Amino acid sequence: MNTLLKARVDGIDFADVIATEADLATAAWTAQPLTLRDDEVSIVEGDPTEEEVFSHENDAPEDYDITGAGVTVIGSFIKATLDELATLLGGTVSGASPNGTYSHSAKKLLLNKAIRFRMKKGGAIIIPNAKGYVLFNANVGVDGLVKYPFKFKAMAQAGWDADFLIQETTTPAP
Repeated sequence: MNTLLKARVDGIDFADVIATEADLATAAWTAQPLTLRDDEVSIVEGDPTEEEVFSHENDAPEDYDITGAGVTVIGSFIKATLDELATLLGGTVSGASPNGTYSHSAKKLLLNKAIRFRMKKGGAIIIPNAKGYVLFNANVGVDGLVKYPFKFKAMAQAGWDADFLIQETTTPAP
């Protein structure tokens, strides 16, 4: 069975990697830039790699095994501040807002964070240990929209068999 979640997001938060389920209650979440309304945030579990073992005598397999492909999160940020750009993309900010300057790093920044997706109708999807990156895509046309696509992979936790969590609540998470 594959897991595919298309989330209607109220907000996205980052925290330091969460090592245990008990650490969820004390995680210090930091709100991230908005997501683009027309985009979806997809949380997708890839198809596992299948391996069948055959013998010469039988046409049917003798054994069957699978290896999971992991969970990938794809979406986009918009309306990031210069400081948020430096945190998400790497680089530096000089000067103060509104006349500051963002200098983009020539090196790609690999982020390793816990990610919380707050849902419009309450509840959250949490990836306690995610690694990934954010890209810079500028549309300098009429609207001047700057989009920051992201892609993260859920990582396995030592001693905690959870790559993502779904929390149910009737009100949005703070």
